[in-house]
Amino acid sequence: MNQVHRLNKALIAGIVTAALCGPAMAANYPDKPIRVLVPYAPGGATDILARMVGKQLSENLGQPVVIENKAGGNTSIAATQVARADADGYTLLFTNDATFVLNPALFKSLNYDIDKEFKPVGTVCDLTLGLVVSSTTAANSMKELAAYTQANLDKSAYGSFGVGSQPHLMGEMYNKLTGSKVTHVPYKGSSPAVVDVIGGQTLFTFPAMATVQGHLKAGKVKVLALSGEARSPLLPDVPTFTEAGYPEMNIGGWYGFLAPAGTPDTVIDKLNKSLAQVLDKPDFRKDLIAQGTIPLKLTPEQFKQRMATEVERTKKIAAMANISID
Repeated sequence: MNQVHRLNKALIAGIVTAALCGPAMAANYPDKPIRVLVPYAPGGATDILARMVGKQLSENLGQPVVIENKAGGNTSIAATQVARADADGYTLLFTNDATFVLNPALFKSLNYDIDKEFKPVGTVCDLTLGLVVSSTTAANSMKELAAYTQANLDKSAYGSFGVGSQPHLMGEMYNKLTGSKVTHVPYKGSSPAVVDVIGGQTLFTFPAMATVQGHLKAGKVKVLALSGEARSPLLPDVPTFTEAGYPEMNIGGWYGFLAPAGTPDTVIDKLNKSLAQVLDKPDFRKDLIAQGTIPLKLTPEQFKQRMATEVERTKKIAAMANISID
């Protein structure tokens, strides 16, 4: 009987300790540097944004936020490393939708599990993508571009950032919606794709607005439509794809933080609230907009729901366009 009593006391003590662990951890969190893995090389948009928001979070939380670049494997190297890390809030992933929307929709198998190995922390911004043509192109609207490609089947090409990228999906959706046959040309990045549009090697591409600001000012390109629910503050005169009559092409991107699955909710909540405080700063919002993005503040649950919705949508687009990656 005494042994049973001792076991019951130990069980109760364990439950109480577990219940108190989360709040205690949150109260002390963070008490050492936070490591943020970025699944891309230094200097790209994801890296730049990670360092921007990391600096702000460091000031809010009172601890250094250290950015580490772990490029490769279509972002899976960094994702896998974070999934296997201690679930204590000191190792986070900062990435875009490629890791948790495009990869699950396009790859037949992944070495990480979105639902079982990660917890959403919060978002930072939406990435606006636009359909860009050379300034010498006669088309000045989506309807005019569609009329041209319908009348000139198999005579033009569009550029993407690679097979399975958002621009690839957007280009194939364009072909489906307009009955066109514009050939897909994958590039290793947005900059060379834009250069070939300017040079006339391809008809259009879908870059982030920050990529083409210089070319726009120089009068070398035109933007016919943009992704997003509202017009971009950078280009208020350019319609969204929905306004232009092609809502199915409203494919953009987002940037956000995720943590290992076992991270206590109290720590996730503290990180999300700190991130929300950063996003409420007018100067920081201006900096995000200057990068061609739209500030986006979501709760972990909202973030999780958005990913799930976008995965299903992307799977449908990929199946329609017969896009898959082994």
